[in-house]
Amino acid sequence: ILLAAVVGASLAVSGTVSDTSGADRAITLVFALPLDASGWTWHDDPRSRRAVEPGVEYMNAVQTGTGATGLMSLYPWATVTRDDSGLAIGLDMSSPAQYRIGYNAGTRQFFIAYDFGLSRETRNFPSSASFRFVIYRVDPAWGFRSATKKFYSVFPEHFVCRSKEQGIWMPFTDVSTVEGWQDFGFRYHEGNNNVPFDDQAAVLSFRYTEPSTWWMRIPKDVPRTEEGVMEHLKACLRSRNDVIRRAAQAVEVSGSRDSSGRLQYLVRNTPWCDGAVFSLNPNPFIPGDSEARRYWNDEVKQRLYGPGAKGTQDGEYLDSLEAYVTATENFDRRHFRCATVPLTFSASSREPVIHKIFSIYEFTRWLSEDLHKMGKLLFANSVPHRFAFLCPWLDVMGTETNWLRSGAWSPPSDSWFLFKRVMCYQKPYLFLMNTRFDPFTPDLVEKYFQRSLFYGIYPSMFSHNASDDPYWKNPKWYNRDRHLFKRYIPLIRRVAEAGWEPVTYASSSNPNVYVERFGPDAEGDLYLTLLNDSADAGQAVIHIQTQPLDVRTASEIKDLVSGEHLTAKQTDDGLEVTTQLDPEQVRVLWLPGCAAPEARTKR
Repeated sequence: ILLAAVVGASLAVSGTVSDTSGADRAITLVFALPLDASGWTWHDDPRSRRAVEPGVEYMNAVQTGTGATGLMSLYPWATVTRDDSGLAIGLDMSSPAQYRIGYNAGTRQFFIAYDFGLSRETRNFPSSASFRFVIYRVDPAWGFRSATKKFYSVFPEHFVCRSKEQGIWMPFTDVSTVEGWQDFGFRYHEGNNNVPFDDQAAVLSFRYTEPSTWWMRIPKDVPRTEEGVMEHLKACLRSRNDVIRRAAQAVEVSGSRDSSGRLQYLVRNTPWCDGAVFSLNPNPFIPGDSEARRYWNDEVKQRLYGPGAKGTQDGEYLDSLEAYVTATENFDRRHFRCATVPLTFSASSREPVIHKIFSIYEFTRWLSEDLHKMGKLLFANSVPHRFAFLCPWLDVMGTETNWLRSGAWSPPSDSWFLFKRVMCYQKPYLFLMNTRFDPFTPDLVEKYFQRSLFYGIYPSMFSHNASDDPYWKNPKWYNRDRHLFKRYIPLIRRVAEAGWEPVTYASSSNPNVYVERFGPDAEGDLYLTLLNDSADAGQAVIHIQTQPLDVRTASEIKDLVSGEHLTAKQTDDGLEVTTQLDPEQVRVLWLPGCAAPEARTKR
């Protein structure tokens, strides 16, 4: 079954593939557009592109461990362009599956391929799988950036910013215990240990959970063998401790199982747990004492959000959302019956399986929709890294990171940053620095803050091992860096709340000097952030197209970081600003009130 319909400025294609034999099937379904793109350009992301060469297949993909190739596309859309035209294919993220979007110059096809595992045990769609994607034109002048903006317009509900007043992330620590907490710009509290104070301080508080794992502590004298772990799990099922007993019951019901039916776990000794971590399926439609229902139910909602709650909690927090320690493949056929997302298949055995990320998607969407009905928010850590289709259901996203490894300064790549910025659009994105803070000296803190500023991302700090000796419990560290928070966080907030836009209408003459645009905001202010992503000082001429931005001419533009006033030269189609940047230096070019009223962002 295949249906096509015009949706906005796109063609939406949807369908269902069904097996009639009743046997398990592993299939790859390909929709291919005949397209001779010789001499065209393939775009990997907003800043990376490749010339299409004969015989080469182009794709920006990540490893998943399942499906025909073990790959899934990173972005939910892809585009190819030539001088006078461009075309994109995009996944509808409310209909996820294992998919790949690419261009094959050998077969001359622009395609989307789905890897489906078909089983009659999927009660919601026996022996079948559904899909939906869109095809649309893009402006070749802006390539991937145009495809991004168009994708936002086709699926606006996936990119709604519900948290417009923004700030930095506080992990666990009670904000009230930080000396002069007002200087740091706290907004999102991972934890609900002092909700009344957070309410007074305009800090949003979120209850913590890690939805796809159970970290089972095991006594030292219990051997870390299969027999020892399973015997201790049985002991937990008999525990008088209600929390431990219910968690063990959730493992019995929601535990991910391998092809032999064995519960999947890892033996781990971490600062927070010496024992075993079980992989769980958080699908909320699994009946019984499931992981999802243990975490989110009517009793929990009443206790945390009902009239008797202590303070006003603002939402829920999901840790390790992309599930870094969990098993990829779940063969439990009891779980097949409850799946609402198409199965994929094992790369080795070709048996139908549930990839863990689709169970996480089911839980995330279910919880998000319930929270939004309540006027609450959903905040998550470790997302997006590989799986973009989680993003529509999240309001605040972030990740822990370490840019000082073995004493060497090593920020992530531009492509790593861009994926997060693009998929969040104007939603807030947050960092926690997990490193040793004595050697993470103020000069490095400033470099961290400046690079975060370029992407409109909020930086904060946590712990060298995500547990012990946290930054926010050490006044020697946060007092050392207080002046940098006071300088940079208000500026990051100003830029980020203006709203990132993929099409900059500005360009740099220096390939090492990048440009991003934020705004215009409600006052008509525009911000162009510049980053010299190089170890060498360099000069760049920034050309700003005034007509598509509805920007009035200006003779002077201020850099909000240095305070320097830069001369703006008028050209036939815009403005030019020449600037010098030191290695890794960031500038913020402010065009105050320059945008005409009709171009301003409504906020």
